[in-house]
Amino acid sequence: MNIKILGGENEIGGNKILIEHKETRIFLDFGMSFKQASKYFSEFLQPRKCASLTDFYEFKLLPRIRGVYRLDYLKHMERRNESRGIDAIFLTHAHADHAQYIHFLRDDIPIYCTKATKIILQTLEETGSNSLSDFITSCDAFTFRENTKGGLSRVTRKDKEYVKERQYNIMEPDKKVRIGSLDIEMVPVDHSLPGACGFIIYSDEGNVVYTGDIRFHGSNQELSKKFIEKAKKSKPKWLLCEGTRINQTEMDSENGVKAKISQIISESKGLVFVEHPIRDTDRVNSIFQATKENKRTFVVNMKLAYLISKLGDLAPFNLEKVKILIPKKSWGLIDKEGIEKCHIEQDYETWEREYIGRDNSITYKELKQNPKKYVVSMSMWELTQLVDIKPEDAIWIKSSCEPFCEEMELDEERKKNWLKHFKIKEYFAHASGHATGPEIREMIKEIKPEILIPIHTEHKELFKDN
Repeated sequence: MNIKILGGENEIGGNKILIEHKETRIFLDFGMSFKQASKYFSEFLQPRKCASLTDFYEFKLLPRIRGVYRLDYLKHMERRNESRGIDAIFLTHAHADHAQYIHFLRDDIPIYCTKATKIILQTLEETGSNSLSDFITSCDAFTFRENTKGGLSRVTRKDKEYVKERQYNIMEPDKKVRIGSLDIEMVPVDHSLPGACGFIIYSDEGNVVYTGDIRFHGSNQELSKKFIEKAKKSKPKWLLCEGTRINQTEMDSENGVKAKISQIISESKGLVFVEHPIRDTDRVNSIFQATKENKRTFVVNMKLAYLISKLGDLAPFNLEKVKILIPKKSWGLIDKEGIEKCHIEQDYETWEREYIGRDNSITYKELKQNPKKYVVSMSMWELTQLVDIKPEDAIWIKSSCEPFCEEMELDEERKKNWLKHFKIKEYFAHASGHATGPEIREMIKEIKPEILIPIHTEHKELFKDN
């Protein structure tokens, strides 16, 4: 057994773990390293698409491994074709620091994950503005096709014959998957994203347990407790253990977050905005329940509406139980009288158009006229809507993590300027997606691995007692 940490060592996130056993090679996660990327790049200084993988190699954003990366990218770099060198990728969840760089993988590498993880990645591909979002499908890049005039045109996603489906395999609890010489079992855990899981890898040289990202204070904390039981029974030789908050002791509670949000709403005299991770359906449900307790209506944006509809039975509530906010876009025709729907729809992406004209769709006008009736899901990227709403006596509840890099701090400062301009008071109510130091140590003590490998942490020295 050979375990290589190619991302996620001495950093939070960026997990890329290569497991080699006999002739079998699998990856656990294939995420983006925010820490490494932020050293060299920013919002307006990005790796060049024209350079293919070169910029990513240069700054160690991607490991140099044969048989892993897309053939269209390699061809553009004038590299020879490589035969596939990886048997499978196993994803713990759909956060970018665990799954973003799937975009660069060959489309013939099987990907194993939970149903919710695939759905979230699908919504990111279909609704995102990120150019690195070939998650469910991959479109041939740097490729020409013959056009109707006999010349050459660049391939785009409209050329369906050049768009390939990736090989996703949905994993179920208590069902092992056989890959070469390894058996891999998916075990659900509690985290700030639906469908999160850890893995137990069985081999004739000893077993490997991988926690993924885990916590014990969310609405699904029982899942994490059952994970420990299963991991313990496997008597692992190796434990790959996350340690985001190994240096912290403060206990969080999702129930506590819901109660605090409910209390803040109850004391509000106007419109309530809540800033939260859009794909954290645990948090979304907490806000929804707190809103109902105060006899208000929860208002979601179109991206959250799209995710809720795609999750179906996995969603915390039915889309009909909330309102959907349709913002002004492009020409801003949504609030103009006498404009035909076909012209209004041209302001929006194809996936957004299904929400225009629904019985539960509203615009800023309704929020402006009846502010005490609503709690609105909002992010700093939607702040321009405040110009239309012109809220009075409004409050803003920040229910997301604090900035952890200079770029995020600048964004936070801009947001505060907007809130100050509109005289909006800010409150805080948040719980982390990760376990505390004492919880992590207790988990390790319970599982009792022979070898402990700290990952997803900047404080691996704090694991030494274990």
